[in-house]
Amino acid sequence: MIYRIMQLIAFIAAIWILSVPAFAARDVTQIHLTPGDGNWSIGMGFRNGTFPYVGKDDVDDLLPLITYNGETFFIDGTRTGFHLYQSSDWLIGAYASYRFAGFNEEDGEELDGMDRDDGIDGRFAITRQTSFGNFTLDIGSDISNTSDGWDVDLRWGKLFTHGNYRIRPWIGLTYEDQKLSNYYFGVNADEATQDRAEYTTGSSFEMRYGIDMSYQFAQHHYVGFNMQYSELDSTKINSPIVVDNGQFSSFATYRYEFNDYQDNPYVNGSIAKDLTMGEWYWRVAAGRHTETTFNQLVRFQNMFKPEERGTGLASVFVGKKIADNFMWLPLEAYVTGGYVRRFEKGLQDDFNEYVLGFKAYFSKFPWSHKVKTRIGLAEGVSYAAKVPFVEGEHVEAKNRSASKFLNYIDWSIDVSLGDVFQVPKLKECYFGWSVHHRSGIFGSSDFYGNVNGGSNVNTLYLQCHNNVFSS
Repeated sequence: MIYRIMQLIAFIAAIWILSVPAFAARDVTQIHLTPGDGNWSIGMGFRNGTFPYVGKDDVDDLLPLITYNGETFFIDGTRTGFHLYQSSDWLIGAYASYRFAGFNEEDGEELDGMDRDDGIDGRFAITRQTSFGNFTLDIGSDISNTSDGWDVDLRWGKLFTHGNYRIRPWIGLTYEDQKLSNYYFGVNADEATQDRAEYTTGSSFEMRYGIDMSYQFAQHHYVGFNMQYSELDSTKINSPIVVDNGQFSSFATYRYEFNDYQDNPYVNGSIAKDLTMGEWYWRVAAGRHTETTFNQLVRFQNMFKPEERGTGLASVFVGKKIADNFMWLPLEAYVTGGYVRRFEKGLQDDFNEYVLGFKAYFSKFPWSHKVKTRIGLAEGVSYAAKVPFVEGEHVEAKNRSASKFLNYIDWSIDVSLGDVFQVPKLKECYFGWSVHHRSGIFGSSDFYGNVNGGSNVNTLYLQCHNNVFSS
């Protein structure tokens, strides 16, 4: 252990003597972004990786992609955070990052009685930008009370561009403390069996290698492919639940970037300017769970069939317009975020839910010049502090574990109150009905806990648009 610490200190010292701190911890799901361009994008990614534990051979994962890279705030794959300082030579940031590392007993009979959750890290990174590439020191600690461990990553990477191609090879070294390493690779005493001995790991040193590639094939359209290989330290390889010496993962992506909205030119500056310049809206809503399926609801069938125990929610959403057209269609697009309060009627304590997504509206109906009518569809991610009771029931009926993270969809129809009541000042205020939907994409996403099922909440809402933050 002392020898390993001396190795780490010597490596860091050597890098700093060369005036370049080292390379960053980065999951394979990170995307190529142009710093500070202020553009949002939406897409989908397919993540595949080998499974180093006994049981199944690999892990497949569908992930929604929401990205944004402002002057201050950014969302990049499964990371979100802040640029604290930028110059031509340095980049300093703080961010939260999702850690894909968990497993459960459904992943193989050999893992019966074992369950390890994915985690969320709080991280601080310093990057030195040079003509020889970028060198980053990245320090992180578990903030989700999952492993309570920490790690240090040193990394070098260099970006090469040719036309619309971007290629970034990288190499790195990771140190994990004993808590982090043991949580994911150790076997607790109460988990030991005749074929699975109790095992405690030590801290670990591991090398990582990878290459990230992307290609812009049209103004709005990008595809990408990332690959990464991580060597496992001997303290992990010797665990009775491990069968491989390393982990390979890849990530294939498509994303649509909203990069031509001229009515809202990007203005460098604070996060307030990043996120509030231009047209925005607020929305308040409330409603109850329904047993009607989402497929029926989008066809306006059995729209108001409430769940008998009366559980439901109230929410406040804000949205910012990012496009007049989406996919060459007459769809106005917004990025939206919401705070939701879940009411469980004594079945469990009430709790909060948080949503981030995109919403598109179609309003080109033949009668919209008289009464503006809109149909809207949102796609995004939802995190609930607890699993809603109704969701838990649906998932348990299919013999799967529930998840706090799920895919979010909002389906809505509304009309202009100004047109209905002939009040011009209310022209951009709408009253409508929507479905607040959470699900696990039919059990196809490890990010969503491989959940097959979810919940629907019928809501009524009031939504108003304005431009009070415009210059």
